[in-house]
Amino acid sequence: MNRLMLTFIVIFLVFAGCNGGRETEVQLESVEGLMAEHPDSAVAVLLELDTAAMSETQRLRQELLYGYVHLIHGSFIRLDSANIARVDEMISGKFNRDEVKWLILKASKANQEGNPVERIGLLKDAEFLAVQIDDKFDLGIIYLQLANVYEQGFNGMVSKYYADKAAGIFRELNCPTLVRDARMAIVGAYSAGRDYKTMLDSLLAMQPEVMANASESYKRFFLEQLARSYDTDGQTERAITIWHSLYDGEEVTSNILAHWAHAYWRINELDSAYMLIQKANNLPHNNTDEYLCRNVEHDILEKMGRRHDLARIDSLREVAYGKILDDKKLEESSLALNVKYDSATRQAWVEASEARNRTNLAVLIAVLTVVTGVAVYIFLKKRNRLLRLEHENDLLKIRAMQDNLFEKDRINKVMSAGISELFHTRFNLLDGLAATYFECKDTGQEQKRLYSDVKAAISNFGSKEAIQELTDIVNGYNDNLMEKFRTDFPKLSASQYKLALYLFCGFSLPSISVFTNTELRNIYVYKSRLKSTISKSDSSLKAKYLEYFA
Repeated sequence: MNRLMLTFIVIFLVFAGCNGGRETEVQLESVEGLMAEHPDSAVAVLLELDTAAMSETQRLRQELLYGYVHLIHGSFIRLDSANIARVDEMISGKFNRDEVKWLILKASKANQEGNPVERIGLLKDAEFLAVQIDDKFDLGIIYLQLANVYEQGFNGMVSKYYADKAAGIFRELNCPTLVRDARMAIVGAYSAGRDYKTMLDSLLAMQPEVMANASESYKRFFLEQLARSYDTDGQTERAITIWHSLYDGEEVTSNILAHWAHAYWRINELDSAYMLIQKANNLPHNNTDEYLCRNVEHDILEKMGRRHDLARIDSLREVAYGKILDDKKLEESSLALNVKYDSATRQAWVEASEARNRTNLAVLIAVLTVVTGVAVYIFLKKRNRLLRLEHENDLLKIRAMQDNLFEKDRINKVMSAGISELFHTRFNLLDGLAATYFECKDTGQEQKRLYSDVKAAISNFGSKEAIQELTDIVNGYNDNLMEKFRTDFPKLSASQYKLALYLFCGFSLPSISVFTNTELRNIYVYKSRLKSTISKSDSSLKAKYLEYFA
């Protein structure tokens, strides 16, 4: 019994765990549908998951999706270093959508760490895998990332190629927010190719949709890009107006300040330009921003006539330009990598992945075979036990039926004896009356003796013993009719039950009047009332009762 209870508890816990795990899987799948257009909802679902009830795999997938949602909406989050190795072990080589996402995340991580070669390699791996498994959404994200890579490498034509492909995929998938991101990537490609006129036209075409639907932070980013385009198109005053509306009294990057200062330089407001460029120089910036700031500062000082400072600024500009060339060579070398991605290498990668899948499938089949065997054994054992219990139950039913037959036989014998006794009682009554008549015939005692014997015989029908005998006979002969009548009408009086009994026995109303010592007209009244009570009831035997009141 203890073993049975333990087995039941284990099965219950496994069942509950499976249900909880399934619910978590459904929530994780819902994040996939929300991340494109509803990132806030996707993040909310991930944060509300019950981590205590999640498996290790589900926890790592939760962290993967959390980082991916932020990445595709422009706010890369560094994953927990303690989990990176476990996520990599869980996902790498699975040949599924999670592996594509993980490769994209690792590419962004490589970009943050200043490793463009690794970034390109990871994005190319992700692109190849996404094409193989027809993962269109993640393929669109990869093309956005590649457009960014080539934009940073100043290859506007290739950047636009990938941005166009991303926009086409997101239009097909009906993801307007990501379509907007792809269109902005196209704008970046025009900027990298120095096609500023087309860049401005593209931004102006996007402006109504962005201002109507985008978030406040995105609107600010868009207007800042529009200001730069106005400045390069010669509409500098309009650009300065936008910068003032966006950044007066607020924190701003050195890159924006440099463009802003250059706009003032264009319209010869040199004091404002110099103040902004000095502020930009004091802010943190990378090599590209350093080169931009020194170029703008050099132009401002030259226009202000401060030629004694130009040599120092020019020296700093040359140092920054040298660093940019090193970065650009590294970027260009990474773009030139193609040995890793030739057909033979990719085919070997696919074969290795398929071999891993075959091994995993073999292990899964072996486990399923063992589990199925154990389940069949438990099922057959339990089935044999159930069959044994059913057999024992059938034997008990047969014994119960035999007992019922014996009991019914006994009741029938008792009923036969009662009927026989009633039969003999009727003949004994006739025999006694006949004997009395013979003895008193033609004497003065004839009528008196006969009246006395008839009266005594009739009075016996009203006694308690006679009533009980009649009740037993009616119940036995007529399927417990009197007992059912008492059950259906529990609130009747004793005289009403007696009247019904006499009627069920088939006595006439005059006989009942004699038996009960009641006037005949009252018997008619009592019968009518009892019949009305039965007619108004909901008893299922109402029709059967009323047959005796006709």
